[in-house]
Amino acid sequence: MPVRTVEEAERKVSADRIIKSIVLVGSDKKPILAILPAKNKISYKKIKTLLKVKDVRLAQPDEVLEHSGYPVGGVPPFNKISRILLDPTVQRNARSIAGGGDPDKLVEFETRDMLEFLDPIVADFSV
Repeated sequence: MPVRTVEEAERKVSADRIIKSIVLVGSDKKPILAILPAKNKISYKKIKTLLKVKDVRLAQPDEVLEHSGYPVGGVPPFNKISRILLDPTVQRNARSIAGGGDPDKLVEFETRDMLEFLDPIVADFSV
């Protein structure tokens, strides 16, 4: 059965372990992947300051697919985007659950493996 919301997923696993991978586009036209706890929201102001860009916006669905290689709702942390931000609170869990490449799939993995593989900029950018 597909899981469409954090609330639905929470019935099966601890919501604190669920992370989301959000594709953004900076004023420099380059994609940004923001990885944060599913219940948190992005602070665009913090990201602009962190990356020293004039503006940051949510990518449109076609841009999400173009930049990450995956559709909206299924973007895994492992994709084609190389400018990656990771909220430090993600590191609280030994294992994380994230989008699995399709809106109807999730994947579970060791959080430290994600950090080693992605080598993200770890910074506070959520609220």
